[in-house]
Amino acid sequence: MKQILRCLAVASFSVLLFSSLAACRHDERPADVMTHEQMVAFLSDAYLLEGFYAIETQYRYDALTPEVLHSYDSILSVHNLTRDAVERSLDYYTRHLDEYQTIHEEVVTRLEAERDGQ
Repeated sequence: MKQILRCLAVASFSVLLFSSLAACRHDERPADVMTHEQMVAFLSDAYLLEGFYAIETQYRYDALTPEVLHSYDSILSVHNLTRDAVERSLDYYTRHLDEYQTIHEEVVTRLEAERDGQ
């Protein structure tokens, strides 16, 4: 019985140690992923565009026209991005939800400030 308890204690300690080391691991943002600031700027423009077209099409997202797609291309151009870069960045930040949540909150704050003329 003592041996079983000792094994359980060692196993529990090992799991706790591994968990704490995994939690401390810092997953560096790859160089080909937009920075926090770039994501805020890009998403702010993208949200504005989506809001505009949602109103214009009465929220019919099946009404995406070449004009809408061209507008997205314009945003990519303004931010010197490609669709692949955006996809890689969205993929990265969806795996780092705390950071994505912070980005989203900053986007909302920025858009509210623009709306209020600040």
